[in-house]
Amino acid sequence: MSTPELSRRERKKEDTRRRIFEAAVSLFREKGFEATTVDEITEKADVGRGTFFNYFPKKDSVLAFLSEEKLIVAEENLHELLNAPSTAREKLIGLYCAAGAVYEQDLDLARYVFSEWLKRGFAPTQDVERRWQKITLDLIQQGLSNGELREDVEPLRAEAILSSVYVAAIFQFLFCPADCAQKVVDLRDEIAARFAVVFDGLTPRTEVRP
Repeated sequence: MSTPELSRRERKKEDTRRRIFEAAVSLFREKGFEATTVDEITEKADVGRGTFFNYFPKKDSVLAFLSEEKLIVAEENLHELLNAPSTAREKLIGLYCAAGAVYEQDLDLARYVFSEWLKRGFAPTQDVERRWQKITLDLIQQGLSNGELREDVEPLRAEAILSSVYVAAIFQFLFCPADCAQKVVDLRDEIAARFAVVFDGLTPRTEVRP
């Protein structure tokens, strides 16, 4: 099978997945998450139940769609990313900034989905978070192996810090009022700036005297 045919197939799959997502969110907003049934989603999206479950194992999984869109790209490109000549720091900042870009595209939609995550303790995104964690840990481990990061850095703790900084930036971008001192205006710039503080630390560098 030729590459163009494969590309068309992949595009059709992504179009179907997004159509289901958009139909589901439209119903969630109209009726509420709990009151919306899978049958109603499939009817609105004009797909069968089997098709729905091929893309989303359960109704909650729909809420992970925004995060998973970027995750799939990151997973496909992980080998290339690990072998790129840039530093682990640059790779990690670029990875999180790319992931954050999806929340800038439709603010109302992003606010709705993020609010539903909060209500459910981020449960709908746990599988996605584990997959993001795997990519992040691979990059942190690379930074440790080539001496870019301190050798006493615990990879899981470092990943938890980066993820917490990332989620906090998204929350402030989506929900802080315009006159709030912590309002985030440009999400990707803010993620990069906050990560720079994490990598550089808060204490001033001391001069090494001969």
